[in-house]
Amino acid sequence: MVEIAFHGRGGQGGITASNLLVKAAYNTGKYPFVMAFPVFGPERRGAPVGAYARISTHQLFDRTKIDEPDIMVIMDHSILKSVNPITSLKEGGTLLVNAPGTVNDFRKEYGVHPSIKLGIVDILQIDIDIGLMIGGNIPILNTPILGAFCKLFEDIPLDVMLDVIKEKFSGNGKATLNAKGATIAFESLQVS
Repeated sequence: MVEIAFHGRGGQGGITASNLLVKAAYNTGKYPFVMAFPVFGPERRGAPVGAYARISTHQLFDRTKIDEPDIMVIMDHSILKSVNPITSLKEGGTLLVNAPGTVNDFRKEYGVHPSIKLGIVDILQIDIDIGLMIGGNIPILNTPILGAFCKLFEDIPLDVMLDVIKEKFSGNGKATLNAKGATIAFESLQVS
C-alpha cells in the first residue's frame, strides 16, 4: 500500500488532485484498490486543507486519516510558514513541492532530511508561461503537480495521468492546456 498526502490551501485543487491520482493509479492496472478522501472543517478558501489517497494491490480496509504518508505533495510552499506537515512524512519517504528555487536551497531552508527523496517544481511559473489560470489570475496547481508526481512515482506513467486529466477537463475546453501544464511540470521537476 502507498499512502499519499496532499497539503495546500482551500481552492487550490488538492481534493481534485487526490481523486485524479487514484483514478490514474487504478487505470494502470497495478493498483486495483484505491481511495481518496479530504480532511477539512469549516475552513474557507485559502485556509490550509489536506486531501489523502491510498493505492494498493490488496483490498483497503483502513479509512482513517493518513498520519505518516509515504509520499507528501505540498501544493503551495507558502503553507509551510503556518503549518509544517513535512515532519509527518515517513522516514525515507518522498516529498513533492510546488516552489521556486532549487532542491538544495529548499532542503536547507526547511531542514528536509537527506533520506527524503525531494522534488521541486515551480508550477506558478509554468502556469504564468502557458496561461493555465482560472479567471485569468488564479493559477491551476493540481494538474501540473500530478505531472511532476508521475516523474517521482514511476508506477503511474505520464501518459496514463494525461488521459485521466483530459477526460476530467474535456467538458470545459481546458483539457489540452491542463495536460500541457502536467507535461511541462514532469519535464521541469528537479529531484534530489
